[in-house]
Amino acid sequence: MSHLPLRPEEFSAHWLESVFEAPSGSLTSLRFDPVGTGQICDSYRFTCDWQNTERPASFVAKCPSTDADSRAAAAMYQLYRSEVGWYSEFASASGVNCPNCYFAAIDENGEDFALLLEDMAPSRQGDQIQGGSLQQVRSAVVELAKLATYPLSEARREQIGWLNQGADNRELIREALPMMYPTFCDIFADRLSKEVLQLGAELMGRFSTYLDIEPSRQCLTHNDFRLDNMLFDATGQHAVIVDWQTASWGSGISDLAYLVGTSFESATDRAEHEHGLLSLYLDTMLERGVSLDYESAWLDFRRAAFSGLIMAVNASILVERTERGDEMFAKMAERSAQMAIELQSITSF
Repeated sequence: MSHLPLRPEEFSAHWLESVFEAPSGSLTSLRFDPVGTGQICDSYRFTCDWQNTERPASFVAKCPSTDADSRAAAAMYQLYRSEVGWYSEFASASGVNCPNCYFAAIDENGEDFALLLEDMAPSRQGDQIQGGSLQQVRSAVVELAKLATYPLSEARREQIGWLNQGADNRELIREALPMMYPTFCDIFADRLSKEVLQLGAELMGRFSTYLDIEPSRQCLTHNDFRLDNMLFDATGQHAVIVDWQTASWGSGISDLAYLVGTSFESATDRAEHEHGLLSLYLDTMLERGVSLDYESAWLDFRRAAFSGLIMAVNASILVERTERGDEMFAKMAERSAQMAIELQSITSF
């Protein structure tokens, strides 16, 4: 049995005093409330009363999901191991605006973990269903460019097992997604247009070929880079990136296309700004010493327009179903499919 606290009620004052290197008996009271909308793990905001010591008055703890399907999906794709790995290996040095990490540990079974993070309040979570503002998306693009330019040698990358699991996960998805797609169509037939569902069917028919496309450049990636996984200040000018369970090595342009394709409520707004957002991404990378030509990046972007649809199919079948979750996945699929249709992405490979 894991020695880690796995539910909020298991976070004892004694254990937290040890984590924060505080004197015994200094944590006099502790309260917690659920926070966030994640479906792969459960998150809680803890409020602490410390006596005679300066320690965080609050923090956010992430715990394994109580839902068996979500835990099984996390185990299959090693999602908990990736997030613990991100905060242990890269977060503080990456330059990406993400919460400070107070504690990160995972059991050998890959399912039991505990993660204690800085409470970023009063920043507020983005709303995947409602969509975001141009300013929010722009601020997220800047953070994404920082991630894409993190210098990582091949030797070090090969030493970090979880960082290379993207290739293994790709093989799982290669086999599973076409088999999942009919179930996805059954669930969302009343929410998605025939045009969207037909595009998905065309993609599934060529899915193995699609997965074998090599991007122009590989880098550190988030792989679920969307509004629900970001916190924003009131102006939208500062984005904090959270939920690193899918962090890996892959195509940074896929992260960008996923963000752009799923973030705008209006397809007209998305089409108006997509070229400018790609330019912002490339310009920010160039400022950080990495050059990628626009033509190659645009081809990668067109191909990656399917990213939101692929995630919607995969996640909606594997994780705990909720009313909000179904609405969110429908919006993600619809918006990214519309972008792929407009960009004629199915003809790009």
